[in-house]
This record gives sequence, C-alpha cells and structure tokens, in this order.
Amino acid sequence: MAKDIEGSEFIFLKGNDALAATINTSASQLHQQLSHFDVSRLTVAAEFKDYFINHHLGRRLFFSLQNSAHIIYQSVKKSGKPINEICFIDYGAGLGTLFMLAGRMGFRKTVYNDYLPDWQQTAQLVCEALEIKIDDYVTGDIDEVTQHAAANSIQYDIIASRNVIEHIYSLPHFYSSVFKHNAKAITYSTTTANYHNPVMRWYHVYIHNKGEKAYFRQQRKDEIKKRQPSMTEDQLNRLAELTRGKGQQDFIDAINDFTAGKQIAPDKTLHSNTCDCITGVWSEHLLKKMNMLQS
Repeated sequence: MAKDIEGSEFIFLKGNDALAATINTSASQLHQQLSHFDVSRLTVAAEFKDYFINHHLGRRLFFSLQNSAHIIYQSVKKSGKPINEICFIDYGAGLGTLFMLAGRMGFRKTVYNDYLPDWQQTAQLVCEALEIKIDDYVTGDIDEVTQHAAANSIQYDIIASRNVIEHIYSLPHFYSSVFKHNAKAITYSTTTANYHNPVMRWYHVYIHNKGEKAYFRQQRKDEIKKRQPSMTEDQLNRLAELTRGKGQQDFIDAINDFTAGKQIAPDKTLHSNTCDCITGVWSEHLLKKMNMLQS
C-alpha cells in the first residue's frame, strides 16, 4: 500500500469486506503512480496541467482518491452486482481520479465522459501514460452518453460523478434520460455546492457574482445582439437581466418572447446563480434537498 511521509499506510476506505479491500489496494497503487507522475511530459496545454496538479495531485491527491474510493464503494454496494458485471461511467470526469481508479477496478466496462473534447483528450493521454484501461471515451452531455450506449449496445449500471451535478442545466432532463436508458441504473453524485452549509453558500454566491460580472452577463448581451441587432441598449440590458440563469433553448425562447412583446418573469428561485447561456452549464448551482427530490 501507499504510505504517508511518516511511513504509515494510507487507508482510503474503512471496511472489512472484500470490496473495500479491493478498492484500498487499487487506490494505493494509483496513489503510488500519481505521486511519481511527471505531468510536464504530457503534450497538452498548460491550463490542463495546472488544473490536474492543483486539484488532484500533491497535497490533494489523498483527498481526491479518498473521495473516488467512497463513490465507487457506495455505488457498487447499491447496485448489488459484482464488479465484473458492472458497466461504470464517470460522467463529467474532467481530470479527476474517479475514472482512473475505476479503470483499475476490473469493471466489465469503464467509460470516461466529459463535455469538452480537450478534457477528454488530456484524460486519455494520462491513462495511456499510466497504462490504465478505459474502454470508451465519450464527449458531450447525457444525450451523447446515452446515444453512444445505444449505438454500441452498452447498458450503464452506474453513472457516477464528483462535483458535476451542480453544473447540469436540467436535472429533470438528466434523470429522465438515464431512466429511459436503464431504469435500474444507479446514479451516484457528490458535490460541495451544498446550499445547507452556510460557509459553502456564501462562497458560491461569491463565485456566482464574480462569474456574472466577469463573463456571463456580457455573453448573454453578445448573443442577444447577434439575434436582435436592432435592439436598443436599454432593451438589451433589460433582457440580459431577465435571461440570467437561462440557457440553451430556454435562452433562445426568452429572446423570441421578449421581441414579440411577451412578458418574461424573472426566476425567483435563481438567487445569485448564473449559467452559460449557450451550453446551459451552471456556475456551481447551489442545490437544496428539495431540488433533488423534485428532480
């Protein structure tokens, strides 16, 4: 097993059952690999190297692997299936350690997913360098994920994610898509965007307002201007305010409704939140328990 600076063995997951032991062994082996991994040799942009180093390596490596170990353990337990019968997908994986650990676990199939091709390409290079087997790499959102499954006769048993659910624009659409694909699939998601934690709520409000001022409001104005170039500055500012938190087709529909003279009511549940009006990706959406139950 991997050891800390004092020579003690790392325990990523407490438990005496065979699954916990298997996960601890795989996590320890991956910890050893990543502790000595030279990120600089990857032929990718500096931003991806920096993200990987700052969020999942160094002092954060144990924490990242510990979280990944718990996600795999809990989701596999809930599935009721042995690992070699499970198709596992890390949804919105980015450059975390969840898909890497899953790739060492002996699942029937391990699938990587992220919305952006650049993240997927970087993740693939990392796995190739570490000799971690990922069966499929899928770029896109839940629609692309389920379409890939249908085209390749794949049935996902576990759809897991870490710090992703807070970015999904429409949770009802996400869950309905999963249900149509496999009604018995386990969706296991963790997030730090916890509305019920006052410190995290304050921090995320800060993130929302910072992102809105720095990027999202101007993005909406630019997109509105493209579609309605004759709109006055006052109208543009008004519509940019009313469309905060709207993305994808909802954003386009709001522009068309406003132009047609229809009333657009601001979303009173939005609070400080904001999102990318084109992709719908949320800027760290704060989730309440009732949001999860309603989805």
